[in-house]
Amino acid sequence: MDVVSDLVPTALTWCPVWWGGAVAMSLAEVLQLDSVRHAGPEVLVGADLLDRPVRWVHTSELAEAAFLLRGGELLLTTGLGISGRGAVGEAAYVAALAERGVAALALELGWTFPEAPQSLVAACRAHGLPLLVLRSVVPFVDITEEVQTALLARSSAVTGRARDVRQALADALLSGSGPAGIVDVLAGLVGAPVQVLTADGALVAAAGSSGVGRRSRPVARRDIVLLERHWGQVVVLPPGRADDPDVMAALTHGAEVLGLALLRSAAGGDLDERRRQLVEDVRAGRGTVSDWVGRSRVLGLVFAAESRCLGLVVTELGAADLAVCARAVAGAFPPGTALVAEVGHQLLAVVAGSAASAAARAVLAAVDAAGARSARVAVGPVVGRLYDVGRSMTQAERAVRCIPDGERFVLAATVTARLLLAEVVDDPLAGELVRQEIGALLAHDAERGTRLVETLQAYLAHGSSKGRAADSLGVRRQTLYARLARIAELIGDVEAPDRHLPLVVAIAVSRSSLAL
Repeated sequence: MDVVSDLVPTALTWCPVWWGGAVAMSLAEVLQLDSVRHAGPEVLVGADLLDRPVRWVHTSELAEAAFLLRGGELLLTTGLGISGRGAVGEAAYVAALAERGVAALALELGWTFPEAPQSLVAACRAHGLPLLVLRSVVPFVDITEEVQTALLARSSAVTGRARDVRQALADALLSGSGPAGIVDVLAGLVGAPVQVLTADGALVAAAGSSGVGRRSRPVARRDIVLLERHWGQVVVLPPGRADDPDVMAALTHGAEVLGLALLRSAAGGDLDERRRQLVEDVRAGRGTVSDWVGRSRVLGLVFAAESRCLGLVVTELGAADLAVCARAVAGAFPPGTALVAEVGHQLLAVVAGSAASAAARAVLAAVDAAGARSARVAVGPVVGRLYDVGRSMTQAERAVRCIPDGERFVLAATVTARLLLAEVVDDPLAGELVRQEIGALLAHDAERGTRLVETLQAYLAHGSSKGRAADSLGVRRQTLYARLARIAELIGDVEAPDRHLPLVVAIAVSRSSLAL
């Protein structure tokens, strides 16, 4: 009698199974072995549990057999140990086996029980323990030997494949492959998509079927550890399977190799180029924020898409100072918070944080310590998203030309108006505004060496307060009154409300044209 034939295909290919880190067989596969089929197996409980892994076969007639087991075993018995114990004893026997994690109970009929006791069947059903009955007598040693031989053979095969996986990954690493290349190899080995994610979920590298979305739930994962710290994870997505030993072997060895590849990327000769490319992409707005975050993680940085950061520029460095100062600037900030790269004849940096003045001072201290005391720094405005830091960096580059004489740094946020004027100072309309509003004063100052434009600027800057204007110029009030009278003679009434803005802009444009 072979009731199992309708439940299990007659020609099963091996479906490798993991059980507690060891190779196992499914219960369905065990039922297809010759020695088991000759025993006429019938599944009384657990027809829906035939994929349960079996890692070993054990035989025992003891009522206390559960205490000899570790879980995952197929237990063969004639029932002698529970004979006469009644429903209570049978229930306790099954409960102990289920608690131990036994894969299934196989009861050989004929020696002790002509049929499986209903109380035993009920207990197995209650505890979810598959129950098989063997209707023909077959020496248990035949079943044990065939299962154990199959398991050992498969374990050897898995070991061989694991060795091949390890060799393929080692070859990729030794040939110079980075994280992206290692992930490509992994995806090929497991036949499924593979992703590398940082500890906070940022995608660093991916390979495999493009049809699997980023949000697919991983079927298996392994932690990546760098320098004894958790860095992230390598994950396998569907159609990969967690019960596939090839997947688990690839993940285990892949996590180790990826850790080495990441360390090499962070310390190898390509680091400077990776930094430069990332800085230039951020400055130009090329790519996506998630791509920038992933690439920054490979470089050991901790940038996030939504975080306060700023761009800065270090200029007036000698060619020999660039590399030394790049390391010094990166070291001026907490680890992982500054991306610094040589671009042209200057250093560009993205810094996580919101203290622009403190960033400028820290950079100057670092480059001074490195021997570059002629360096000058411009710091862009703080932005709230990594996406906007390219704008901050661009403003810092523009602000370099606005560093005051005698100073070594400037905050772009304080020279925005000057930068705007610098953009329009050569416009014909700007020149016409200067001639209309203060042209006569400029000519008078040039011809006679007076300070009428400076006087008017001070007067307007102090809200038309003659006393404060005189104090700022260091002159007596009578002198100021005389100058204002002369100004009125040359360009008209400067007290009119509609003249204030044109006069301020005209003076600023004239000063910008001289300074720039």
